[in-house]
Amino acid sequence: MRISLAGSHSTQDLQHFRESHTFFCPECKEKVIMKIGIKRIPHFSHRKGSECPERYERESEYHISGKVLLFQWLEKKGLNPILEPYYPEISQRPDIAVRYEGVQYALEYQCSSISEELFIKRTEAYFQAGIVPIWILAGKSIKRIGKTKISLSGFQYLFLRQAPSGHWVIPSFCPITKSFINIHHIQPLTVRNAWAHYDVKPIFKAETDILFAPYFNKDINIQEWKREVRKIKNSLSRNNGSVKNNFLQDLYSRSIAPAFLPPEIGLPVHHSVFIETSPVQWQSYLFLDIVCKERPFSLLQMISAFRNRVKNNDIKIRSIPLVQKGSEIMAISEYLNVLISLNIVKHTGKGLYEKTALSIDPDYFSRIIQIEEDFYKGITQRILLGHK
Repeated sequence: MRISLAGSHSTQDLQHFRESHTFFCPECKEKVIMKIGIKRIPHFSHRKGSECPERYERESEYHISGKVLLFQWLEKKGLNPILEPYYPEISQRPDIAVRYEGVQYALEYQCSSISEELFIKRTEAYFQAGIVPIWILAGKSIKRIGKTKISLSGFQYLFLRQAPSGHWVIPSFCPITKSFINIHHIQPLTVRNAWAHYDVKPIFKAETDILFAPYFNKDINIQEWKREVRKIKNSLSRNNGSVKNNFLQDLYSRSIAPAFLPPEIGLPVHHSVFIETSPVQWQSYLFLDIVCKERPFSLLQMISAFRNRVKNNDIKIRSIPLVQKGSEIMAISEYLNVLISLNIVKHTGKGLYEKTALSIDPDYFSRIIQIEEDFYKGITQRILLGHK
């Protein structure tokens, strides 16, 4: 007989049940203790000295209450969730297992950091077992920067999923406010900061699609993106560590000040989430290494130049284990397509491209802000993120 403490049991009933039964861990078969207190949610605990592999991860009150709320919400939706099932074939125990529209899901409500290696190992094991994992970030971990920006660590990027609308989303839940917080339309600006929208909904008002199939119809505000990129270019010029910054040294060796990088450098493309290095930096490398050369080039040459920069540690790639279709190569291809759409690059035939021959404005550097303004006026959301 399996017992779950997630239900609405009274303290008196649990005390009576504890007195009349002995409990065992479904994985290691060791005896466990039912703990019933006034400060923490009732839970089972292994005895001291236990060697159960699931024992190492001590649950916080925040984690337990969040997991229970999610379980109860799924129960009320009639989905028959299972709390902490054990999958012996992969030796893993998600917080909640549930079947939704014919798909088996494993929900992992993660409130503490684990290594990237362990995160990826667990995720790949679920996929190999035919189970779709959804990792849910603790709401307390979110670091908002204003209305449309967020600070994301490398660990938090591991939670990234793709919504049916095509947008990137990190699902989050807070048991204190009892609310889902979907962070979506994520577009990296720097290594840590990203553009993002927030969709907050109380759990008692939320339908199941908020977790399994969220849909978003907002878009990036192009003018606000332009202002953020301008701030980045200006701040690079004031970088105190410029002497040790290989990117800045590369620019200065070509007599280029970062503040005067052209507006076609630092554009949002959908798959840039696979690149840890900022769009201003990786797009600058492609522009300087390939696009601005006085000879035709191919997409394969762009990819080769990009990989050389990765090999030299000038560009870093980001792992997105929950997204099985997508890569940094797609970001390079999207960037080339944007340059073609904006008539900055033209197709010359036989898979070759070249930069459009444009006359150089002698007042370019003094007019950089106005040039950017005019450039962005001609851009639409469909051009930048035309995959939608």
